[in-house]
Amino acid sequence: MFVHLAKRIAMPGETPVTKCGWNAVDGYVSAGCADGLVKVLKLEIPEDGDARARGVAGQAQLTKNQTLEGHSSAISSIAWNERFGKLTTADASGTVIVWVDGPQNEFVQDMLNNRTKNRISDMKWNSTGQMICIGHEDGNVIIGSVEGSRIAGKSLKNKLAKVEWSPDSRLLLFGFVRGEIQVYDVKLNYIAPIQIFCIREGVPSAEIAAIQWYDGSNGLMSANSKSLVICYENGAMQLMTREDDPSPIILDVDMHVVSVKWNDNGSMLAVAGYQATGDKTHNFVNFYTPWGEHLRSLKVTGKSISDCAWEAHSLRLVIAIDNFIYFANCRLDYKWCYIQDTVIYSFYTCTRPEHIVVFWNNKTNEVHYRYVRNLLGIGGYGSYCCIGALVEHVAPPVNSTVPDTHVILLCNAIGVTIESKYVPFQPVHICVTQSYAIIAAKSLIFIWGIGGFVGAQMVKKQPFERFIQIDDPATVRHGDELQLSLMANVDSMETDDPITSVCGSDKWIFVARLSGLVLRYSLPACSLMEKIECQFRISKIALNSIATLMSVIDTNGNCMLIDMESKEPRDDITNFKKSDVWNVVWANDLPDSFAIMEKTKISFVRGTETEEAVPCSGYVCDYSNLQVKVVMLDEIMKMHLRGVQAPSADYLTIYDNKILRDMKTACEKLPLEQVSTLIEKDPHPQLWRALGEAALNHLDIKVAEHAFVKIHDYYGLQFLRRLQQFQGEQFKRAEIAAFLKHDEEVEKIYIDMDRKDLAYQLRRKLGDWFRVVQILQSGAVASDAMQNEAWNELGDFYFDRQQWATAAKYYEQSGNNSQAYRCYALTEDYVALQKLSQSLQDNDPLLKPIGDTFGSVGLSDQAVNAYKRCNRIQEAVQMCIEFSQWDMGIELARQYNMNDVKTLLTRQAKTLLSQNKPFDAIELYKKSANYLEAAKILYEIAENHSKENHPLLMKKKMYILCGLLIEKYRTAMKTTSRKEKKSTAAISASEALQGLLTEETTGSGGVSDTQLLDNVWRPAEAYHFYILAQQQYKTNNADGALRCALTLTEYEDILPVQTIYNLIALCATSCGAFNTASKAFLKLEDDPSINEEDRKEYQKLAFQIFLSNSYRNDQEDYRVPIMESSPKSDRSYCFDKKKSSTKKHPIIQEAPIKDYFKASLFACITCFWMIAGIVCLFQSLKIRQLLKKNNEKFQDEARRRSNRLHTNLILTYVFGGMIIGVLIMTILVTFVVGIKGYFNKRPLLSGQCPQCSNRINDWCLNCPSCDWRFPPCIVTGRPIIEYAFWICPACKHRALENEMAHVDICAFCHSSVNNS
Repeated sequence: MFVHLAKRIAMPGETPVTKCGWNAVDGYVSAGCADGLVKVLKLEIPEDGDARARGVAGQAQLTKNQTLEGHSSAISSIAWNERFGKLTTADASGTVIVWVDGPQNEFVQDMLNNRTKNRISDMKWNSTGQMICIGHEDGNVIIGSVEGSRIAGKSLKNKLAKVEWSPDSRLLLFGFVRGEIQVYDVKLNYIAPIQIFCIREGVPSAEIAAIQWYDGSNGLMSANSKSLVICYENGAMQLMTREDDPSPIILDVDMHVVSVKWNDNGSMLAVAGYQATGDKTHNFVNFYTPWGEHLRSLKVTGKSISDCAWEAHSLRLVIAIDNFIYFANCRLDYKWCYIQDTVIYSFYTCTRPEHIVVFWNNKTNEVHYRYVRNLLGIGGYGSYCCIGALVEHVAPPVNSTVPDTHVILLCNAIGVTIESKYVPFQPVHICVTQSYAIIAAKSLIFIWGIGGFVGAQMVKKQPFERFIQIDDPATVRHGDELQLSLMANVDSMETDDPITSVCGSDKWIFVARLSGLVLRYSLPACSLMEKIECQFRISKIALNSIATLMSVIDTNGNCMLIDMESKEPRDDITNFKKSDVWNVVWANDLPDSFAIMEKTKISFVRGTETEEAVPCSGYVCDYSNLQVKVVMLDEIMKMHLRGVQAPSADYLTIYDNKILRDMKTACEKLPLEQVSTLIEKDPHPQLWRALGEAALNHLDIKVAEHAFVKIHDYYGLQFLRRLQQFQGEQFKRAEIAAFLKHDEEVEKIYIDMDRKDLAYQLRRKLGDWFRVVQILQSGAVASDAMQNEAWNELGDFYFDRQQWATAAKYYEQSGNNSQAYRCYALTEDYVALQKLSQSLQDNDPLLKPIGDTFGSVGLSDQAVNAYKRCNRIQEAVQMCIEFSQWDMGIELARQYNMNDVKTLLTRQAKTLLSQNKPFDAIELYKKSANYLEAAKILYEIAENHSKENHPLLMKKKMYILCGLLIEKYRTAMKTTSRKEKKSTAAISASEALQGLLTEETTGSGGVSDTQLLDNVWRPAEAYHFYILAQQQYKTNNADGALRCALTLTEYEDILPVQTIYNLIALCATSCGAFNTASKAFLKLEDDPSINEEDRKEYQKLAFQIFLSNSYRNDQEDYRVPIMESSPKSDRSYCFDKKKSSTKKHPIIQEAPIKDYFKASLFACITCFWMIAGIVCLFQSLKIRQLLKKNNEKFQDEARRRSNRLHTNLILTYVFGGMIIGVLIMTILVTFVVGIKGYFNKRPLLSGQCPQCSNRINDWCLNCPSCDWRFPPCIVTGRPIIEYAFWICPACKHRALENEMAHVDICAFCHSSVNNS
């Protein structure tokens, strides 16, 4: 980079400037002075015009100069809030003022705080501008919002010097006067200290000069780029990536530091300070990379430097010294090159982690992009460029101990990689010649041969790779040899005299070192041929086209020339010297001519004669044909920050040197023959070419012919011969303008002649279809074919540049449906593609590819519609099957009478099974009504699940699904049989029998199908009743759980025997049915599948249970009925598999009397005697009332009533005694019977067998008399003995009607009850 002072502004009253700042958004410069004066300035540079008038080369204008009054003491801190346009200033007395840009473009006070009389040491806004942290010298810290409210506050113990926000505004760094730095959160809670590495132990503590943390708002150069800098006044500085970076970069700037500032994108650090030598003080601003590498030093005259600040785009720097503020211009070192009319440059943003490398062809204005992570450098020549980058996380190659950590990419002019090469060092300098790519590190050079890429085949004939270590010039090794030996220790490449610049040709390599030593190597031998010692530190070198002269620029900006062909000692090489030079570009066709960039000007040099410099703010791309092409990289970078992606031709400017300018002036003032004579004295092809163009403009055919002959322009001579055939001056001028490629002028001539048809043909021939459309729309005679051609060509233009959405619009206007379809497919605009499909006619050839496109993304409806319109029904059905749209595929097959759809579905199902997609195959079999095959697959899956440790409910559901498929199969078979029966007039007996057996033999055939049809529900029933029994037991319904558990004895082939009888024993023990529990324990003890250890445990457990409950044998309140074994019965216990052959009924007796019967009996007696007593009492009261009246008539009445009462009492006692006697006898009989039944332990009376009408118990699974099996209720598990019951229409399982009265779904298969 290069930096120089450009402008100086003095403060009024010669008051010293203490602080300064630069608003990166609005461009305001603020300066705070020692007397409290605050100045707000705006120094604008022009952004319009060519390279001579805009950018840093333009004349800066002071458009704002405002004085802000309000402080009474020295300004101690200035902070800009760029997001809200506010300026915050603080002085030594503690006054804080917030200024805001008013409506009249004048800053006014927004807030004022002068309550604190303590000096403010520092203050900072966070990256979003929402909060400000103000630190006082005594340690008080305040965090406020942008509205002025207080967010947090705290008093720290030590004196505060600096504050800084983290990029995410979550942390605060506080630097104290003694040098410590501590980390706090946004609520001012202490977190941890920052370890300081740059201050060694035993060294006295130094005050902190600055803490700066780049917020990353404009991106980072690389992932490991340092963004936090801590600098002390003594010059000690450390660079860190974060607050807890364990390996910071430490350096000493060797001066007293007063200010440190990051630039706008974190790529450069400015350190301002001074060096005191005796009585003199020298002020400097040093510039460093994020890795601590020194870039440049700017010396500024004055007594005391106080502060510095960056402009928004890092092109200018403001420096505060004494009572002045200086503006310095910076010419940045961009990573860029120029090849084949293509400018290649890079930039980075915060939106992407990579560098964006732009390949801009300034002739066609085409732009190509490439994204490179950790870009390090770019160099180019001729047709190729080399890009160096860091490779992250790359493992060492085979047979190598050193990892290749960096890569060199060889690219062409559109960014396509031709070849890549991995190297184990960081490329710092990249130089490309016609045959070689020279990549240099600090002390190592890698020469890579690229000259084999010749012609269109791009075939490399023979690889060429050499490594040279400059500290050992005699050592030249090949790549493999270097990997094994030289590069075994990468640290050995470090040197105190690094390489600063590299240049070369196809024969020589020149390497400049910082000390002033230039090494000359020969190619391809790579031998050291010469050492040139210069008495200055070299910054950059450049070689002319024939390698005879070399320009050298030292670190102070002085440019000198070295004659490489001189045989004499080069003691004096200062025969040519220019100061303030930062770049030199040699001419391609004149070995003694070159262009010099000095400050913001460009000058041309031929030999040692220098022309007058002209303003220029660009970067030189190329110097050839007496013209210099300059690109405005500064303006291009600003453009990208504004969000514009593609540069325009305005960013390219061409400068003519003095010879060419004088010749063009002479052509305007002198006769062309005289100008031709002058050119003869100092000929150059560009001068003859310019003379020929001038002669054509003057219609001087003779001079033009002479000029074309001089430069051997055969095409120009042919044009002159054709030009003479035209009649009319306007036609000639139009042809001349076309020959000179002045297309705008040609079109203007044709339009002035009212020949828009010729203008149309011109633009059509040039391929400028945008202008063709404008001409056709301006009123020229145009047919539909011409319009469609123009729209179609514009569509092709955008299609070739992969801007398919824009291309589709033009294809729509031109009616090119095929190309529009391609654009819609590439942009995945399926809505527009559907509209296009609907607009096409039936059987259009484009419908099939449209259907294929819809099918490829799963849009089955749209694809089917497209296939149907082009009569591709087979493809539509196949697509539906592939995307599991079974219903749609079957409907299509039925609609178009396709007979092979079932075969197709079956074939697809087998394919799915081979792909291990059984559930898709099941679904496919269901859609094809092949329920039996679907049930087979599902049953096999359920069997596998039952063997694994899956939840019981999941196992049950799998078997239920299988059973439902079998039920659908049976229904389908019955429907098919009925249809066949209706369609047949007469059926023989054998055919009828065959129809009955069809259900069992259809499918793959064999016993497996029959067993599946017969026993498909048994596993589901087993798991259902097992789960139901456990649920009933957990709800304290031990009786119901036992009944349900007894049902499981039918499923010993499905559930483990141990599991079944464990549950029975548990439920029986819980409800007091110890007889059943005893038999369950016997079954467990006798089962051969139970090991001996478990069998002993069961015996021990049974002994403990029956021993502790033995006293209840005579008093047990028996609740669950148990059938005792009969002498004539073969059943040892109720859940035995053997069937009883006895025909006798078991003894049935009533249960003992209950408490409620006794209560009802006494209630009846009490009611009877109460009614009788009330009647007698009522009559006695009447008699008493009559006796009190002492009347004979009433006495007779009392006598009659007394007789009636006597009669009632007699009847009451008689009938009451009779009733009491009967009740007493009933009670005695009931009690006797109940006691007898209680001691005999007989079961409860339940119901009758529907087959033989014998009385049975409600727990019996089979009738003991006729051996009729009772189906269990799926809700309770009880056997269903009643005639009326509910049956599920889906699974055909039964339940008691009273149990299903308030249930909405089947308890077994969970199908809806309402559907029944």
